[in-house]
Amino acid sequence: MSHFVSCVTLCVFVAMPAAAKSKKDKFCEELAYASQQMADLRKGGSDEKEAQLIVAGQYDDDQLNHLQMIPYLSSFVYGLDKEKLQGDVEASFSEQCKGFNG
Repeated sequence: MSHFVSCVTLCVFVAMPAAAKSKKDKFCEELAYASQQMADLRKGGSDEKEAQLIVAGQYDDDQLNHLQMIPYLSSFVYGLDKEKLQGDVEASFSEQCKGFNG
């Protein structure tokens, strides 16, 4: 029985970082999708404030983490030069977000 308990404990500790990483990955993917929406709004002629309001409007009050990221997201998107704006903004943001170790 002791061996079983040790194995279960080890499995829980091994699985915990994977679960945390997948939560971070999901968060990054959601924000990356929003970054692409914002990029599309920018290409369509929306100014930064207007794009922030449109993208923020899709989140509920209980998604405070997402809402707090809107200014950073718009800084990322509106800071891109026109060449990078034409690329895959979603993939670029996702990669940078997932690589952040803060």
